[in-house]
Amino acid sequence: MAAADRLAQRLRDLGFNEEEAEIYVFLSAMGPTPARIIARRFNSNRMKVYRNLKALEERSLLQRVMGRPVKFVAMPLKNVLARQKDGLRKRLTDLEGSEETLIKEWENLARGVSSMPEEPRFRIFQGRQQVFNILFEMYDRTDVGIRLVTTVSDLARLSLWGLDDRLRAMSKQGKKIMLLTQIDSENLKEVEQYLDFVEARHITLQTPIRFAIIDEKEALTTVAMDDSMSMTTQADTGLWTDAPNYVAAMKIFFDALWSLAPDAESFIKSIKTGEPAQEMKTYSNPEDFASLFKEMIQRGTQRIDVIAKSTASLPVSLRELEEVSKRGVRVRILTVIDENNIDEIYAIKDPNMVVVENTAVTDLILVTVDEKEVLLNIPYAGASKRTVWSNIVPYVMTMMQVYQDYWKLGKPVQERLQQLIEHKRAEALAQRVKTELETRGWRAEAPGALMGVSGKNYSFDVLAKHAAKGETPLCIDILTEGLAFSTIIEHSAIYTDVASRLILASLKPLKAEEKRLADLYHIQTIYSETEEGLVSAILSTVDKAKK
Repeated sequence: MAAADRLAQRLRDLGFNEEEAEIYVFLSAMGPTPARIIARRFNSNRMKVYRNLKALEERSLLQRVMGRPVKFVAMPLKNVLARQKDGLRKRLTDLEGSEETLIKEWENLARGVSSMPEEPRFRIFQGRQQVFNILFEMYDRTDVGIRLVTTVSDLARLSLWGLDDRLRAMSKQGKKIMLLTQIDSENLKEVEQYLDFVEARHITLQTPIRFAIIDEKEALTTVAMDDSMSMTTQADTGLWTDAPNYVAAMKIFFDALWSLAPDAESFIKSIKTGEPAQEMKTYSNPEDFASLFKEMIQRGTQRIDVIAKSTASLPVSLRELEEVSKRGVRVRILTVIDENNIDEIYAIKDPNMVVVENTAVTDLILVTVDEKEVLLNIPYAGASKRTVWSNIVPYVMTMMQVYQDYWKLGKPVQERLQQLIEHKRAEALAQRVKTELETRGWRAEAPGALMGVSGKNYSFDVLAKHAAKGETPLCIDILTEGLAFSTIIEHSAIYTDVASRLILASLKPLKAEEKRLADLYHIQTIYSETEEGLVSAILSTVDKAKK
């Protein structure tokens, strides 16, 4: 009797019908084979063959190999028999007596079969026992490490199958095991039993999911999962593949989740002690950023540091921040100081609140609170990661150092405030001069700009033109502080580039060298120690020139 016939007879003795035994032996010899070839081999109706294949598949004797056409492959008999033992205890004596002989005969038969190229391969496993079986087979193939995402209930079910012992042994062999699961006050003990031999982190799972990646070579993803403790449920479906692109995408997804997840030990400690867990969260909604900002400054008890491109970009006013500082919280703000916020900054009275001019302009908004948490808003980032919050200590320390580097470059607000105050004073004077000139028939702008023959634009506090004067423009700059020298240098090319008349009016007396320099560049100078006197002197000079 041939080896194939002996093997088929043994299988019939164990409860296979004749057709099932013959099909299994045929597939063991042939490797992956489509149903039409099997039907042709046994000269059988294809629907009848499908029924037999389905019966064998339900008993975990065959697997489907997804493709066009679908193929069927016999499972190694050693694994098949090992699984059959659990359901065939009454016939265990006969099975154990035949196991070694059957395995040897099957291996002799299958040894010469060359495997068909099957990459990429996709296989569906239906039912919890099948899914768990493939998971454990994957673990047995692990050389480097495992990435696993699953629920705590699934961990408990897998532990009944010896997962914890299997992972402990793998860890001792130097294999890296990374576990992401949801941790709460009710399942601490289930997770803690794994912490001695796996790296675990907490993740919030909205629905029951499971996926495993082995050595970056193969992956099993749950398509549907019943999270009950039932070991026989069919509502557990897994998709297995060794397709490189799919496995690589799943690894990237896992690593992204891992990078944002808090360490399991610190998370468990936070649950036990009530202290916040160390974690990192991302937000895309502007309302989330505003809400987090307000919550953080209200939590502050010692120090709050803020960087903002402008105070208008903050979700709270400087007055609200000053109310926080009045509680004894040290508040430091780095921002650009301009005409829009000068009055609000100038109104700050509480010594615990300090505003500094940010000379290193940045679009980032950065907030650190009590050296414990940090909020970073990146306006130009993608919507999925616009805002980042974290209380992870190394990250918070890094962001504090970033803030300190910016702070060292800042300038005292008093200096900038004085510049802005003088600038607003000059603007007000320019508006008065503009109004007076318009009553005298001039067309005036405050401020105004003029383009020279070279194409360069020149800006002035007041630009006026009069029909009676031809189109020769009158350019007026008003100085409220000692900036005459630099202003004269800036306009040194006007005389040759623009046909115009330039007046430099100052509330500060000009030095002799400044007057000489102005004369050299055909700039007329006017001085008065009062605003009224200066406006009057400008109009008098213009009226004299007109005559």
